[in-house]
Formats: sequence, C-alpha cells, structure tokens
Amino acid sequence: MVYDADDKLSSDEAEEFLDSHQYGAWTVGAAGIRGVTELSTALQNFGNIEQLSFCTHGFPGGVFFKGGSLTTGTLKIVTVPPGLFKGAGRLLFMGCETARTKAGEDFLVAAGRHFFAGKGGVVGGSTIYNLGFSSGTRLPMLGNSSGGWGIGRLVLFKLDAKGNVIATKTVKPFGI
Repeated sequence: MVYDADDKLSSDEAEEFLDSHQYGAWTVGAAGIRGVTELSTALQNFGNIEQLSFCTHGFPGGVFFKGGSLTTGTLKIVTVPPGLFKGAGRLLFMGCETARTKAGEDFLVAAGRHFFAGKGGVVGGSTIYNLGFSSGTRLPMLGNSSGGWGIGRLVLFKLDAKGNVIATKTVKPFGI
C-alpha cells in the first residue's frame, strides 16, 4: 500500500490496514510518501507482489499527495521496478472519484499501462466519494459529487501484456 504520509486520514487508514493484517495469511507492507517524486524509491521496496493499492485522496484523473499528485502527466517520472508484480498485476486507487469522467478512465488505463508494462493486469478506481471503514477498506457508496447525488461505482480495466484494454467492468456496491 502506498499512502500520503502528510495526510492523517491516509496515514491512519494505512496503520489500521497493517494492524488488521499482521496475523493474516498475506504479507502486506505500506510506504508513506509525500509526493509523486518519492514514489519510484518507495516502489523499490516492493517486489513479487500481487496488488498495489494507493490509499490517498483522489480526483477525476489522479490521486493526491500533498507534495505532488500522480496523474497521467506525472506517470512518466515514476520508475516501476521490472519485478514489482509476480505476474499480471492488480492496481487499486482507493481515492475518491479517480475513475470519474473520461479523465478518470484515461488515468486508470494510463496507470495500468505504466505499472503493468509487459505483464498486463487489472486497474480500478471509483467514480464517487468513498466511505472508509475501520478495516482499512473503502467502498464507493452513495455520495454527492458535482453531478449530484448518486451511487458510486468501481470501474475496472483489464489490460493485456501489450497494454491493450481487453475487458472493462463497472461494479455497483452491494449489487444496488
């Protein structure tokens, strides 16, 4: 998990996530960074993983770090280690509205292409404000966005090893 070290909500959520998984069947890790320029260094500490989650605030087309956001335009400065993912990767942006609008969908696909280069994988984000739970998870729920009240969606894109989108899926919370 990568989280915004300068944001109390993100830091608290990362701490709760680590605490809740300390005795589980999975090995989990977390790296707090202050901006996109620190992301390459943080990724060097991970390898052979199945999923990378970003626990940050979001906006349509990116995720927010107080020291600089990750967007389609800043992806190019991030160096992704070749052995980051064990196989096809999973990339989840837990910040609010990261998949909202065409800018959000374009960001998810660009991030997937950048992080999964040569392996493919599934990348996802939500379309609306997310509700945080004490278990360290967030679900897209009912919320008010600039488009009015609505039910949030989790938007997923599956990319092949060449970076082509081969499947998309939109998931509603609780089947609503």
